[in-house]
Amino acid sequence: MRNSNKKIFTVLVFTLCLLLAIFYGTVLNDDISTSISPNKEQPVSTPAPTIKSPQTVKFIAAGDNLIHGSIYLQALKRTGGNYYDFKYAYENIEYYFDNFDVKFINQETLVNDAFKPSTYPQFSTPIEMGQQVMNMGFNAIGMSNNHSYDKGVEGVHSTIDYWDKQEGIQYFGFYTGNDDNDIKYMDVNGIKIAFLAYTSHTNGLSIKDDTCPYVINTNNYETIERQVKKAKENADIVVVSCHWGYEETNNTIPEQHQIAEKLNEFGVDAIIGTHPHVIQPVEWIENTETGHKTIVCYSLGNFISAQSSANTMLGALFQFDIVKTYTDTDDNYIVEIKEPKIVPTVTHYDNNYSNIRNYLLKDYTDELADKHGVRDKYPKFSIQFMEGIVNKYIPEEFILYK
Repeated sequence: MRNSNKKIFTVLVFTLCLLLAIFYGTVLNDDISTSISPNKEQPVSTPAPTIKSPQTVKFIAAGDNLIHGSIYLQALKRTGGNYYDFKYAYENIEYYFDNFDVKFINQETLVNDAFKPSTYPQFSTPIEMGQQVMNMGFNAIGMSNNHSYDKGVEGVHSTIDYWDKQEGIQYFGFYTGNDDNDIKYMDVNGIKIAFLAYTSHTNGLSIKDDTCPYVINTNNYETIERQVKKAKENADIVVVSCHWGYEETNNTIPEQHQIAEKLNEFGVDAIIGTHPHVIQPVEWIENTETGHKTIVCYSLGNFISAQSSANTMLGALFQFDIVKTYTDTDDNYIVEIKEPKIVPTVTHYDNNYSNIRNYLLKDYTDELADKHGVRDKYPKFSIQFMEGIVNKYIPEEFILYK
């Protein structure tokens, strides 16, 4: 009986092992056939959609590049009379532009080779200045100002001819009536910027030639509105240069604010003011109906000049970031101007307007200020004098200094 039970137990164990072997063998074969079957679809993991990272353009603007005779004569003297070398005049400041993508300058004087160089009141500037401007990295050249017609039709054509031949820059401020060609654009880091420029006057000069490009007055709202609307259709942001205001006063006039409010109403994003030759305030203005905001710098003053009053020695750079922020995975986005700042600058010369050059105010020293040629007429000139102007007229939130 005991042997019989043992046999039955053995048979049961054997049967159980056989069943387990068959079961696991079937599962294993299924796994193998699944892994090697070319017709069996495998699940594919789909990555979750992500929002694109923000894109940024670093923008900087310089004021009036006002080339008086003493500046170009010194540039000529440095080469023994062979050509004009302007590098010395800017070598203390040009490093600051290295980290910016778009660099605007108001080229106050006509750069051309059709006329001999001339100074105030009707300027003409050697073409070596154009090369110097580009060597510093400036790639957005504004040319609508009160000296645009200084050399008449030929001066306009020769200046345009010069800039037409240069690569990697956009110049603007002369118009033909064809908005498709007149409005200039730059595509930088995935952001498209439109440029326009207007002036409040041309020193009483006019162009009586229908074939000659012309400047547009700041009070021509019909044309400006049309151009801004066209620019907004084609660009992410619209930047306008306005040559306006009264000379040598840090105070704005009502006309500047009226123009700025109109440009804000039209949808302009940034206004860069030039002409007064001294710095003026910076502010945000916001349209009460649309909520559109515009950053306005009413005057940057001089980038360089040989003017003779203490206040005109203080200028400014205006910098800000243009930021494109994607709001969803469908690539919808908003574009904003962020971190607008004023960086004070100084035009310096020694006795009798010698060795004209410019600096950032943060790099300027008391020793230089004590030797400035302007102190002959304005002994109050000093670093403290310039800091006082900056702090009086520029709101603290916009000052970038030291």
